[in-house]
Parts: sequence; structure tokens; C-alpha cells
Amino acid sequence: MQPGVLLMGCLLSLYLVAMVMFWHGLRGHKKEEPLRMEGRFTLRAGQTILGVMDTPEMMCFCLGKSEDHVHQEEDTGQ
Repeated sequence: MQPGVLLMGCLLSLYLVAMVMFWHGLRGHKKEEPLRMEGRFTLRAGQTILGVMDTPEMMCFCLGKSEDHVHQEEDTGQ
């Protein structure tokens, strides 16, 4: 048997083994449905999203007016 034919046979068998493992892995993997928000919310006039905390269980938003949370830098006089 020629070495080229033997090499092609080995590469084909490795490819087939890899594809079977890949298909087996895909079949065993279950897609989870992404979590949906129960309701949508809108910002009122003047409101801003001040912070967001994202966890696997939920997503929390801190809402408010940005001018309430922005402070002028104090002049240290130096």
C-alpha cells in the first residue's frame, strides 16, 4: 500500500471520529430559554439610569435624576 493512501485513510478516520464526537456533544447540549422581563418599563422625564447590577437571577437598575447625584468638586484652596 502506498504511504499517500495510508495517510489519506488515517486523516479520514480522524476526521470522522472528530465529527461523531462533535455531533454527540451537540445532541447532548440542551439550549436554555433566556430569561425574559415580565414587563417593560420606561423612564420618566428627567430620569436617568444611574447604575445597573446584572446577576444570573435578575437585572437591577438604579434610577434617579442625575443632578441629584452629581456634586461639584470642592475647592481645596491649594
